[in-house]
Amino acid sequence: MLVVLAALPVAPSDLDRHQFPKETLWHASVLLAVLLSRPWPALGLRPAQKVALIALGGWSVVSLLFADNPWLAFRAVSLTTTGVVALVTARHIASVGATRILLGWAATAAAVAAATGLAQAAGFDHQFFNELRAPGGTLGNRNFLAHLAAASLPVQALLIFTVRRRWMPLPMIALALSSAMLVLSRSRAGWLAALAAIGVMAVVILLAKRNAGVDLGRGRVFAALLTPMMAIAIAVLAPTTLEWRSDSPYTDTLGNIANFREGSGRGRLLQYRNSLELVRQNPVLGVGPGNWALHYGSVAPRNDPSFARNDVVPLNPWPSSDAIAMVSERGVPGLLAALLVALSCCWRAIPALRAGDRRALGGAALAGTLVAIGVAGMFDAVLLLAVPAGFAAISIGALLSEADGGDNESPSSRNGLVSLLLAVLVALGLFRSATQTAAYLLAGDGSQRARLERAVIVDPFNYQLQIRLSRGPCRTSRDHARAALKLAPTWPAARAAARRCGVSLDD
Repeated sequence: MLVVLAALPVAPSDLDRHQFPKETLWHASVLLAVLLSRPWPALGLRPAQKVALIALGGWSVVSLLFADNPWLAFRAVSLTTTGVVALVTARHIASVGATRILLGWAATAAAVAAATGLAQAAGFDHQFFNELRAPGGTLGNRNFLAHLAAASLPVQALLIFTVRRRWMPLPMIALALSSAMLVLSRSRAGWLAALAAIGVMAVVILLAKRNAGVDLGRGRVFAALLTPMMAIAIAVLAPTTLEWRSDSPYTDTLGNIANFREGSGRGRLLQYRNSLELVRQNPVLGVGPGNWALHYGSVAPRNDPSFARNDVVPLNPWPSSDAIAMVSERGVPGLLAALLVALSCCWRAIPALRAGDRRALGGAALAGTLVAIGVAGMFDAVLLLAVPAGFAAISIGALLSEADGGDNESPSSRNGLVSLLLAVLVALGLFRSATQTAAYLLAGDGSQRARLERAVIVDPFNYQLQIRLSRGPCRTSRDHARAALKLAPTWPAARAAARRCGVSLDD
């Protein structure tokens, strides 16, 4: 809940003022979960899942060692590591009887995030909101919020099917909020992810009903179907303050949902093609986790719409695809490891189909959640962000326990050593993330040089801070220009600042 709501009121970078505090709280939450779990979390996973998670985390660390900017790489690998730890810990906690608690809070957090987006769409203003990416609510971007909403649909539907009848209104409200927000976002990746998740979950449930005679109850099925339909109708018909350019924005989005010949769809294809050139140049290790933005300019043509050469930060920190980010930054082995994680988790839904109890429904929700995240991640950055990555880790960990019937390894003395190692890894990510957030708290909006000077002492590896301090007389700006050039040697703004003060990369 705190990760979803956290943001800074002002900061030098509008994107980072939302991401930095969320990442800090996410690392802190997982660290506390590991330390407070008793007995120590066992790796209660199937062999294929263990191998896949170890391969993903291990190869990410190897790729980090060869990255040009190790600080960007460490941030990216820390999110991966914390996500792996969160999945294992959630699997352990769910296996001792807390599945509904984990899923309930995950669904509620997604619903609260959706509520902030709906509030922004209705005209409510807050300093944590971003007007340029409305209605993004406290996530600051409508696409980010749409990805979370789409991934939450299977979990919210599962709760409608399985909670006690007196608690049914709660997941119904959550499902309504997520459905309404998803429509208002006009995110094509979110819409495709939601349709895929609903379709997969429906097919799995029908197979389970035919093979194992799973009884959902007509009232619950009716509630799960009618709730999003009513929410969508209200969202479309109700007045909003959103300033769409089209008179029929939602119809236009639906009509262009698979249009990749023009607009942002064509831009994505061009970006993917150029990024694959980075894969050709670095097929094994990639360019380094989090380092895609530093290398993309070397393969982007002059007319590439995603690379704004005149901007201080010429492009987004991630490509518009989890898959492209994985293969370009961590090489082909990194992508294969990530795919193995997804397949090994999704495979657990198949045995659950033969169960005549809630295991089948857990398997259906697991398959739907994985498909939603996978489809959205094909067209946007999803698991590269703290909020959707956190939701995915907690939900998948809990759903794995549900699909496995709550089986877990028996606690042993070695579990304490494993948990200690995991806690250390998460703690390192927390420390680095906390320095980034603290620096932005000190920097304010970035307009006062004295505040920036104090902030850069806390986090000297922040490009945004260094490039702002590189402006002004070279007597006081030369060192900052040198630091900005080292952090982003290929970006035009860093090179221009260095040239102005006579700094070269070899200095």
